Amino acid sequence: MLLSTALGLNQSQPMLDFVDIDLDHDFPLFIDPAGFLNPRDSFAEKCKVDLQDFFDAVLKQIAKGAHAKGTELLEGLKEPNETHLGVSSDQPRGRGLGAKQAAQVMESLRNSAAGKSGLLKDLTDVALFIDGIGADKISDMTTNIIRRHLIEYTQQQFEFHNQRIVGTVPSGLLWDTGNGRWITDDYDKIPVVNGHRVLLVPKRYVRWKGGLQQATQKYYNHFVANFIRDDQLRTNGKLVEVVVSKRKPPKRVVYKKAVKKEFPLTKSFIAEFSSKNPKEYEKFRRQHDRFAPVGIRTLIEVKGGTFEESKFDNGLILALRKIATGRKSATEYHHFITGVLTYIFYPDLISPSLEYDIDDKRKRIDIAFLNSADTGFFKDRKDDAFTRAREVTVECKNYADDIANPEIDQMGGRFDQLRGLFGIILCRKNDNKPLVMKRCQDVFRKQRGLIIVMDDEDIELILSQNTTTRYAYVQDLLRQRMREVSR
Repeated sequence: MLLSTALGLNQSQPMLDFVDIDLDHDFPLFIDPAGFLNPRDSFAEKCKVDLQDFFDAVLKQIAKGAHAKGTELLEGLKEPNETHLGVSSDQPRGRGLGAKQAAQVMESLRNSAAGKSGLLKDLTDVALFIDGIGADKISDMTTNIIRRHLIEYTQQQFEFHNQRIVGTVPSGLLWDTGNGRWITDDYDKIPVVNGHRVLLVPKRYVRWKGGLQQATQKYYNHFVANFIRDDQLRTNGKLVEVVVSKRKPPKRVVYKKAVKKEFPLTKSFIAEFSSKNPKEYEKFRRQHDRFAPVGIRTLIEVKGGTFEESKFDNGLILALRKIATGRKSATEYHHFITGVLTYIFYPDLISPSLEYDIDDKRKRIDIAFLNSADTGFFKDRKDDAFTRAREVTVECKNYADDIANPEIDQMGGRFDQLRGLFGIILCRKNDNKPLVMKRCQDVFRKQRGLIIVMDDEDIELILSQNTTTRYAYVQDLLRQRMREVSR
């Protein structure tokens, strides 16, 4: 049974920020630590700190020769079942490190070419260079280290969806960042659904197994093999062949199939190669984006489901039209429109929070998204010296009438230097667009922030776009509104 069904949520995977897991079986997706290397939001930043701190603590023990202590730290990477991610065919079953495997990993870290050369810096390097460590183990190791943040995220999402977590349970091992140890004495609010402990994972930070494996393949094919080919040509090595043609002068070549036969892809080989040619590996880390969010279709179809996008989009349009205006339907509208925004703005805007307090509870924000964009309009708003939008504030106005000055002023009062100075007002209609635009322009000219107004018509037009045109359409729409406001 899917979690959304068990909880009675009136939203499916496209509208949910987290992976809608199967409670009875593992979901064949994995957490990729590469997603936290260049953090785009506060959740990723916290995860990166803990992941680096743990790995630094292990490497420090190796450097001191305290291998037993290092192994003890690795033994803390138990088998997590709460995320329900992985490849178990029956009941959810993690693939963390047992005592024997922890000792084996410690031995590999100590003796590998990458370990001896100092090439190992984080878990992504372990996945690339250490034998016996695949996508499943790396995912479970990552889960253990960032457990504290997954607990917080789960609590926030349950609160957002108005789901009560009853009582507290042992939180499990938590990494004590800064102190180089595991702690075990914490109890926390962790949901138990149909007898299963549950930790939610943002869908922004999962990948399918093949995606993780491709990193090794791409490094080997596009960096390692190319370097060897060029080096063979430069030194006139044994892999060089001379191709003779009647119409062209003889040409020296090195075929990739010859490179792969002479230097087959193994983790030990690429570790040795990278240790001898560290600049090539650094080039790979800089130039190759090893983390791409899983698409909505993949999230649904990876477990055998189907996703008919046009049918789903039309269903959202019809559902929006059925929501009545007015105070009685305000909560329904808030939740629905947040799901719609989660869908159309994924993966740029993530981790929505509903109606949280600011300024010592004197003000309330309807919705706040973390800005996780690495390209496009929202990335520009995050980088812009004026808006600095680490979060995107969204106010939902389920009015039958047009919004007026109080609503615009209210949004301006939500901005601050920490969250940023950019927000979106969602309203049901906007019949007097010139007047509303003038009010937004006044806020901008007073340097109080950038406000964009969108109504039902805008949402329906976005949902009417197909997969290939929607992103460009949304980007153009938002940029056009920004240009109008900033005139």
